Order: sequence, then C-alpha cells, then structure tokens
Amino acid sequence: VRVADAQTLAPVATIARAGVVDVRFSPKGTYVVTWERFSKPADGSAGHNLLVWDAASGAARGGFVHRTFSEDALQWTDDERHCAKLFPGEVRFYAPGALDAAALTLRVDGAASFSVSPGRAPSVAVFVPERGSKPALLRMYAVGAFARPTASKTFFKAEKVDFYWHRLGTSLLVLTQTDVDNTGRSYYGESSLYFLAAAGTFDCRVVLDREGPIHDVAWSPDEKEFAVVYGFMPAKAALFNHRAEPVFDLGTAPRNLVRFNPHGRVLAVAGFGNLSGAIDLWDRKKLAKICSIDAHGASLCAWAPDGRYLMAATLSPRLRVDNGIRIWHYSGALVHSQPIDELYYVEWRPAPPARFPQRAALSPVPPGIAVRSPAPPAKPAGAYRPPHARSRPAADSPRSLSDMAERKVFGAAVPGAARVPVGASAEMVAKAAEKKRTRNRKKPKDAEPAPPAAPQPAEPLSEVDALKRIRQLKKKLAQIDALAARRDAGDALEVNQLAKIESRPLIDAEIAALAAKFSSLSA
Repeated sequence: VRVADAQTLAPVATIARAGVVDVRFSPKGTYVVTWERFSKPADGSAGHNLLVWDAASGAARGGFVHRTFSEDALQWTDDERHCAKLFPGEVRFYAPGALDAAALTLRVDGAASFSVSPGRAPSVAVFVPERGSKPALLRMYAVGAFARPTASKTFFKAEKVDFYWHRLGTSLLVLTQTDVDNTGRSYYGESSLYFLAAAGTFDCRVVLDREGPIHDVAWSPDEKEFAVVYGFMPAKAALFNHRAEPVFDLGTAPRNLVRFNPHGRVLAVAGFGNLSGAIDLWDRKKLAKICSIDAHGASLCAWAPDGRYLMAATLSPRLRVDNGIRIWHYSGALVHSQPIDELYYVEWRPAPPARFPQRAALSPVPPGIAVRSPAPPAKPAGAYRPPHARSRPAADSPRSLSDMAERKVFGAAVPGAARVPVGASAEMVAKAAEKKRTRNRKKPKDAEPAPPAAPQPAEPLSEVDALKRIRQLKKKLAQIDALAARRDAGDALEVNQLAKIESRPLIDAEIAALAAKFSSLSA
C-alpha cells in the first residue's frame, strides 16, 4: 500500500503488507486502516487482519481480528480521539495511540450493530434486534457518558438497521429492515423509517403514504430536513422537515437513489442498478425541477465539493463494458466524458464546501469548458448476419451454415439453386431422384376410393347391462326432480339445467323400453 501526497503526488509512506483487500483513512487522514482476509496462523495465535497504520510513516499502530469485511468495522470520532469496534455484548473505544487496551467500554447485551455520529460532541447508537416476543431496541449514548442513554426507541419488525446521521450529529434516521415480508407483498422484506433526536427530546416513525420498500434516505447538509425515496416501482420521492412532516412531493418515477449537493441547494434523484440510469436535478430553493440527464449504466453518483458538478461512473466488475466517468454541470450540460477499459472506483478529491461560497442564483456553465453533446442513440442493428454475408444483399444471403451447404454457396449467392442434403454426393442425389420417379410411375393415376366399411351389428344387451342402465337413468330422474323443485320454489336455473328438466319424457321412455326388454330376457 502506497500513501502519496494528493497535491504533488510525491510518495509519503509505504505499507509493506500483502493481501490487503480494503484501505480507508481516518477522518483527518492521520491513520490508514487496512483489512485483509482472515487466516489463522500456524502457531495458533490471534492473527490480526484489521490493522491501523500511521499515514505519515507507515508504522503499525495495532490491529484487531475481524473475520467478515464491513465498511463500518472500525468507526472514528471526527476529532480522531477515539476509534470504536463492536465485540459480543459491548462496544469498545480505543485511543489510536494505545490499541492494545480499550479506553472506554459500552456494554449492551445482544448488540448487533452500532454507529458513531459526526460532530463535535459525538454520540453512539447501538441496535439490539428483536428476540422472540421482545421488540428490537435502539439506544443512544454520549461518548464517554455511558451511565444512562440520552435516547431510546423500541420497534418490531427489525432484524437489521441502517443509520443516517445529520452532519452535526444532532439527529438520526434509522431504517429498519426484515429479510422476509410476512404479508407476501414484497420480495425484499419489510422496511420502516424512524426519526430520533440525539438529545432524546423527540422521536417518531416517519409516516410514508406509499407501500413498498424504502430505497434511499439522505439528509440536507444545511437544513434539518431529509429526502426519502420509497414505495414499489415507480417509486415516490419526497422531502420531510425536522419533525418528520412531509414538505414537498418530488414526483413518482423509477428512482432508487437521492443525493443533496454539499450546499443543499440542488438535489439529485436517480435510478441506478437495474433501472435506466436517469437522474432528475431539483432546485431546493425554488422547489422546481431543473433538468433530467441520462446516465445509462452508471453505478456510482457523487457531487463535486463545489456543488456545481455531478459525476456518474460505470464500474467494474458490476459491468465489464462501457466503463468510464461522465461529469455534468447542474444545468444539465455534459462537460466531461472519459471512457476507461476497467474502472474499479473513482471519487472527488475531498475539500470543505466553505471554500466554494454558495451563490444566490444557480450559475450557468462557466466559460472555457467545452460542452459535450451526448452521443446519439445507436440505431437498431437488425437481425444478426455472419461476417461472410454482410457484403451481400440480405435476400440472397444464406440463412445458416446448413443453408449454405445445401445450396453449395461459398462465394456469391446462387438464387434458386437446388437444395442438397448436407454431406450428400452427386451420385447419391441422382439415385434418390431415380427412386422418386419410380415410385411415381407405380402409383395408379385414377384409383377408386375404397367402399365404406359396413356397420357392425350391435352386441345383444344382457340382463346385467339392462339393470345398470336402468339404475343410471333413475339417478338422472332424481336429479331432474331436484331441479324441478328448485324451479317451482322460484330459484333461477341455468339454461342447461332447464334443458335437463325438459329431457324427462325421453328418459321415461328409455326406462320403459329397457324394462320391457329385461322382462323378455328373464322370461
């Protein structure tokens, strides 16, 4: 792992560690955290695979065992005074210079996940999933004051949660999820959204007026409001205030992602993944749609630190083709497009938004940037034609290799050529033609049709057969009597039921004929 100065690209430090899978910086860039796949050492000791390094020197500061990769395995406070890691039944806080022993310990039985808030006075939220008849539990504590929680919330239908903190750490949105929807209405399970104030002064469930999963949640950077994309496709996007009350409806469309720009003035609502890649840009101040842009195939979306440019990227290995980055001005103009054979990740260089003052009005495209027009959509290519046939007219080209062999076409097409079975020689074809002519000569020209076969006399009816038939007919009479009773009672009968009642005289006549025949047979 090589650490370089982002301004000059000069090397700063080298971390000599093989098998590193993931690399992350601490909030201020003082430390580097690496993760590698866990493997148990031969001597049986605890092999650390989550390691902390000094970014300036590359020296190791300590490490932990973390078998499964997760982005939030080691969480930091913004001032880097503590980093925290989850252990069974507790969250341990470490000072970066002394990772061998915990400086603070928060004990919560059954804790499954946690999140450290941003801000100057950090809090920590701990989630305990529901067990049996007990509801799920979420508690918030001020870091360093674990005697009693500052806020607490219980809820059902929560097997796992996602945490969304306001940038000041004063409010928290909790997205609860279950793997299975017991009602059977959703393949993705059930989800709900809860709002909690870190001070414990307010909490509620965010009421959503559309059924279905919650796709994405995002806080506004400068105001205490948030946006939610929710519901079955086409999904709905809406703005909510700091009391979880709806403020504005952003419309219904196939979208599953929402992002505020760093100043909170422009909002992007996009549809990525298995959706078309369309992005709608909204002016938050005027609550008006600015434009829609097409980022087909994109899997990543990020605003520039100045809040004026939006980047979308198509990454590998999710897509192996059309990898690259595209950058739009928030007016909708495409200002940069760069295809890359294999692109695994891309991000803007971090910078504080305060360096880029927000303007009163949205600015046009700055001069000096060549505005690129999107590539026109490709025309349908039509049916596939093999390379050897692409220079010929479609009507004269063989439809397949078998067609080519049958017509013996290997250069230009020969319309009307005799069709020859694949692999047949000229001698075999001649013999087959002669056999066909011989069969035609032997066939009589005016053959008279064969006379119809004489009807076979019916077998005489036995006594047993006569009794069976009489019993069957009497069952029909019972059904007819039941239908007639319903008709007399005023019930409305079907047409076929009325026709069955009308057939009673025929059944009576057949029973009488069978009874007479049975008497003659028994005599």
